[in-house]
Amino acid sequence: MELLVAGLDGLSYNMLDRFDVDAPFLRRTRGEGVSGDLMSVDTPTTIPAWTSFATGKDPGSHGISNMLRQDASYEVGPSRPNATDAAVYDFLDDSVFVNLPASVGRVPAAENAHLVSAMLARDEADAVPDELKALDAYDDYVLDHDASLKVRPSAYLDHVLGISTARHRFAREAFETFKPRVGFVLFSTPDWAGHILSNLSSDAARRDFYARLVELVDELAADLAGLADNVVLLSDHGFEHKHTNVHLAEWLGDEGYFAEEETTTGATDVAVAAARAAAKRSDRLYALIRRVHNHIMGTAVGASLESAASPQIDFPNSRAWQLRYGCVYVNDDRFDHPTVDDADALRREIREGLRELTDDEGRRIFRDVLLPGEAYENPGPDAPDVIARPAPGFFPTTLWSPTGGVTSPTDNYEHRYRGIFAANGPLFAGGEAIEGLSIVDALPTILAALGEPLSPEFDGEARLDALAEPAEPSVLSADEVPRPRTRPGDLDGTDRDGAVEDRLADLGYIE
Repeated sequence: MELLVAGLDGLSYNMLDRFDVDAPFLRRTRGEGVSGDLMSVDTPTTIPAWTSFATGKDPGSHGISNMLRQDASYEVGPSRPNATDAAVYDFLDDSVFVNLPASVGRVPAAENAHLVSAMLARDEADAVPDELKALDAYDDYVLDHDASLKVRPSAYLDHVLGISTARHRFAREAFETFKPRVGFVLFSTPDWAGHILSNLSSDAARRDFYARLVELVDELAADLAGLADNVVLLSDHGFEHKHTNVHLAEWLGDEGYFAEEETTTGATDVAVAAARAAAKRSDRLYALIRRVHNHIMGTAVGASLESAASPQIDFPNSRAWQLRYGCVYVNDDRFDHPTVDDADALRREIREGLRELTDDEGRRIFRDVLLPGEAYENPGPDAPDVIARPAPGFFPTTLWSPTGGVTSPTDNYEHRYRGIFAANGPLFAGGEAIEGLSIVDALPTILAALGEPLSPEFDGEARLDALAEPAEPSVLSADEVPRPRTRPGDLDGTDRDGAVEDRLADLGYIE
């Protein structure tokens, strides 16, 4: 292969330092090649970010800004894959892509290109094209993890180590069979490891779990890189320790932006109310409740408690609400029952209010609060109305506060904007640090490194300072941009929603 691109989902340098991870291949790639932080997108989550990698566009342009979508009828469900923008597998002939999120239903327009989807696929058969099902390693290929094993961390660790090994074996066989010019494989397991750290009982247990998994992924990526002349390692976002949860529902509710539905009180509602009352009285009880909550998330009981602890919004009678990760939507004429006439004024009002929020220690909760035109190059109609970017250590949740107020203490690990980029080989600069690189720039930079023309539709730019022999790349005409291809009738997603909702609920995106 001329180039291997290895995705390391959710990996960031701060986590390698925090848990003393020995990753010799990543270290060598950084030291010998070009490297730096890779900024994610709004929101810094899997589906928006990997879609931005695949298309070279930000979420405002490709239309997927969140892990969830909200229809005009206010129904919330999993995001749907992009069907309208040319992607990396349309630009690169003789290529193999293994486990690329949010690409299910897409058919590569490039010649001799093969695409294995991830995340929004129903199962392995839905994700893997027929020609790759003939591989011997297909029988052991695993699309997603078994979330029920999270209650037994040692069993879960063995499980995800096995998934990483099976994915490596499948990718290697695919590369050796089809002999592509460019190969891509995504290891999802660093992200899964980040999401379970709060379930573990001590820093030592967290260090052992995280280091074992990431060190294996580093070894597997090194083996695949042995098949290629050049390698790019990148992640879609990073992880960090969070000390404070941000409960936007408390502020939005207090300000009268949304109304709640009238619901019958059930056993889980009573349990949540009792837990909140106990948490307000005792820090020790609150710490215990928080630990139990982290342990049971991903189970049926955890899902019920999560739902009861979240506002049940009466959307037709509300003016604004948070969908997820600090993204606020205004009830304007995009929805079936709009209540807002001057959406621009309400957006500015909410932005200014969120910018002033501080915690009990006087720290700003958000490092920035943006309107769509400030966050995105070309925001489409589905873009959030207000995007609140949390300050380091703060995490915006959809839950009510267990202690009242906009913030509450936590001991958790969640997404941050900064991921990683490292590239090595004859195509790339040697021993160079690069700053200001975004995941939106990754595809234009890779195409420029390979001597391929760029699309005039890209929001990202080719970072020529990352290349060994920088030369201004040519640009396709509008008529030359590949036209996206899809499997007929395969992108409405209704037959996949159940499986995908379970997957997103496990990661905390759906209550």
